[in-house]
Amino acid sequence: MTYVRKVAGTTSLNTESIANLSSIVKDSIIQSHVMYQQFTRDLLWLNLTFLGQSNIYTAVRKMEFTVSQLTQQLDEMFNTIQVAISGSPSMKLISPSSLQSILRNITLHLPEGFEMIAGTRTKDIHQYYKLSKVSIIANSHCIKLILHIPFKSIVSQLHAI
Repeated sequence: MTYVRKVAGTTSLNTESIANLSSIVKDSIIQSHVMYQQFTRDLLWLNLTFLGQSNIYTAVRKMEFTVSQLTQQLDEMFNTIQVAISGSPSMKLISPSSLQSILRNITLHLPEGFEMIAGTRTKDIHQYYKLSKVSIIANSHCIKLILHIPFKSIVSQLHAI
């Protein structure tokens, strides 16, 4: 019976120790789960912050690129207008295909007995860059170009539109 009492006492002590250890392990697991949830929340917040900053960074870079393109185009336009102020048209100001369209339109409206000096074929367009003169009229809303194009009458006298 003594042996049974010792076993019962030892079993009771072991049961209390196991219950105490189970409680400690349970509290540790709950604490680690709470810490895991906080870590996950902080990680998601950090990820969203980086994503937001990345989107902002991308938008800023796109805006910088657009502004640099605009600056380059304005510089090109300014340089082209500087050339036009001298009175001669440039291919940057009026492309050959645009000039050809303008010349064909003018040819349709010329009075009878008048014609273009060099014709309106593609191979003749380059001559008009040498023969034509440009005037510029501008205000704060627009820039207008006046193109002086020479033409001839049947009696071969030069005129300008």
